[in-house]
Amino acid sequence: MSREDTFFHYLPVNEETMSWGIYMTGAGRSVILPGEKYPPSGHPTLYQFDWSRGRTLPEFQLVLITDGAGEFESEATGHVRFEGVALLVVFPGVWHRFRPSAETGWSERWISFNGEMLDQLFNVDILKPGAAVMRPRDPIRLAEEFDEVLGRIRNRSLGHPALLAYQALRIISDTVAQRVEDAVDSGNLPRNRAGSYSDDPIVQRAMEIIWTHGNCPMSVSDIARQLPVTRRTLDRRFVEATGHSVLEEINTCRLSRAKRLLTETELPVKAVAHLAGFNSTERMRVLFVEREGTSPTAYRKQGTKPGRGWPNHAMGERLPNGLKR
Repeated sequence: MSREDTFFHYLPVNEETMSWGIYMTGAGRSVILPGEKYPPSGHPTLYQFDWSRGRTLPEFQLVLITDGAGEFESEATGHVRFEGVALLVVFPGVWHRFRPSAETGWSERWISFNGEMLDQLFNVDILKPGAAVMRPRDPIRLAEEFDEVLGRIRNRSLGHPALLAYQALRIISDTVAQRVEDAVDSGNLPRNRAGSYSDDPIVQRAMEIIWTHGNCPMSVSDIARQLPVTRRTLDRRFVEATGHSVLEEINTCRLSRAKRLLTETELPVKAVAHLAGFNSTERMRVLFVEREGTSPTAYRKQGTKPGRGWPNHAMGERLPNGLKR
């Protein structure tokens, strides 16, 4: 990236763009030479800052640093120095500051964004502000993704603003995916929570059977018969890999689907039990009381999402096996 590539642009945001769930507020790139003042002037007051006072943004920002070294500081990370390539993840409402080394300078690409979708995406422990400085696993591809979005903005080939926002989402999703990978590799996120239950192919196949066919009558013996192991061996290997039994996983699968159907649709409780794989409404009720401390009907009242339903045409006027609405 050369000095001629330097620019920044702030995008209009209104109620319509905010309703999309994700929207961009600004983007830019620049080359900072050794000893040059940082950051460049001319940004709106909300975004301008200097090292002595730092800043707090009302939105997220991703800053890709290449070709240099620098430092980052926030309330959550403390003071962090880095060299080479780094990705800075700035969180809304968190005071922070960063700058290049006077000896090296750096090149930077950045996008600012916000929206309700991002609030949900970043609202997990592994994406907290304490992990604001990352080292990208594939910096070349990441730089290309930034440049594609930045090129559209600079060349005014934006199309509909929603298109730009969802192109930026690719960068955001790659960042989140890497953070999950980093957390798994470092042991901060157990593999069985991350979905990579085991390298054991028997356990992997058992998981596939449970989550793909959990709506059908199924026992641990039924699963073992589809695998080259005995029931006893399957349960032992499953516990070693996940910390719980095959039967517990079957119940977890069915309970998870029942909870979603109860809160996201208006299907009768009997239909929910059938679609989730329970052999009776009573069996579902017993499991809900054991694990959730409440009945399926009470769980639905507590967690129903307004405006969510299952229209008749989604499954026809009649449900499976003659179940009626």
